[in-house]
Amino acid sequence: MGSSFVRTAQKNLARPKKRTDTAVDLEDRNILVEDADIWNGTGFRRGSILIEEGRIKRIARSISNGGIETIDGSGLKALPGLIDVHVHLRDMRLAHKEDFATGTAAAAAGGFTTVLDMPNTVPATDSACHLIEKQTVAARRIYVNVGFHAAAVHNSHDLEALAEAGAFSFKLYLPKPIAPFDVQNHQLIEKMMRAAARVETPVTVHAEDLTAAENKSNGDGFEELSEARSPILETRAVDRLLPIQKRARCSVHYCHLTLRASLAKINAASRSTSEVTPHHLLLSKKLLSRIGWKAWMVPPLRSEQTRRSLLNSTLMGLASVIASDHAPHTIKEKDQSASKSPPGIPGLETTLPLMLTLVKRQQMNLSLLVRLLSENPARIFGLKSKAKLWKGADGDLVLIDLKRKSRIDSSRFFSKAKFSPFDGFKTRGAVHSTIVGGRLVYKEAEIVAREGSGFVLQSRPSD
Repeated sequence: MGSSFVRTAQKNLARPKKRTDTAVDLEDRNILVEDADIWNGTGFRRGSILIEEGRIKRIARSISNGGIETIDGSGLKALPGLIDVHVHLRDMRLAHKEDFATGTAAAAAGGFTTVLDMPNTVPATDSACHLIEKQTVAARRIYVNVGFHAAAVHNSHDLEALAEAGAFSFKLYLPKPIAPFDVQNHQLIEKMMRAAARVETPVTVHAEDLTAAENKSNGDGFEELSEARSPILETRAVDRLLPIQKRARCSVHYCHLTLRASLAKINAASRSTSEVTPHHLLLSKKLLSRIGWKAWMVPPLRSEQTRRSLLNSTLMGLASVIASDHAPHTIKEKDQSASKSPPGIPGLETTLPLMLTLVKRQQMNLSLLVRLLSENPARIFGLKSKAKLWKGADGDLVLIDLKRKSRIDSSRFFSKAKFSPFDGFKTRGAVHSTIVGGRLVYKEAEIVAREGSGFVLQSRPSD
């Protein structure tokens, strides 16, 4: 698939997001946030933020509104828009689970202004053609910025085409490859990583190294299924891939890790970054016996001791990123025997309230929260104009109320997946408003923008 095809297909996107929009639309991307406590990288200072045509124009103690839309930020904290680098928005032939509109509404409600979608969809994001198709469909429906990961494929020309079409990474799913790929072949993995390095695109990895024979349990319960996906599989995957990526000189992002030892090894390696999830930080496998399918995901929940170790390591700064691994399914699909219940839980609307609760408990400071949920995701995946509240940066920000008390109630999710292992959890801190590219998208429990007002992002590694 040549580069001319990619360029032609991109020009034919239904609503290109490199905007040459009307004056009316640009006015819709002008907003003034007044009298908020604004994050400056180390702390807060009181002031106002003026966003014009989607970018931050000015930050000052006081700014006259000039007749544009204004939000009163009194008593609120202004943070850079959050970035979730691991979400499953489904859509296409999986729209019964989630679609681009409901998934990105959930993102906005959770304070995320940018999300990166995983490629294990139907059809899979395994070619430039399929990637461009997803970009085209998403452009009409999304509320926030959306970029797309692609599947790792063995053909170097296909990898180059995917990179040119804007893929943010190539996902290597070790338990069950998304596209045909011999994940036990070290030479093939190294060849793929070398090709990824040439096009300056990272590889993302689901690090569980198991064979088909191992992926079987001794019973049909969720606890037995969890035991079949033991921590040793993660250790084996990390130990196998680190030397390969070192030889290939490729950047690799290890998804949803569950072990302190994994974080330590990756932290010590070059071109390696790590990701943890709220559920692995806060929940243990004993929950499986109580709520079963609501707590079933892969990698599975670990022991309480392992969970505590992972949380402490993350609070010490060993992890690079917190991501939700938002993986929606219908309750009908989930509520069946363990062998038939698909793994995954929704997380876009619970991640920030849960992390803010750690802040209120003084377990996590806001500087670390911003680093894990905004700054590091932007750095790792080349989102250079995001994760900053300063002049010239993209006008993506979230206003949070640190004093607000709430309780997680999945029946009120914007996501189609109305369940959560965190149901009933008391939280401190909530999203008040979410602004994407200067446009108010979410305010006080309501989506206030039009469907399709978000932006499709394309990775540009060489910029």
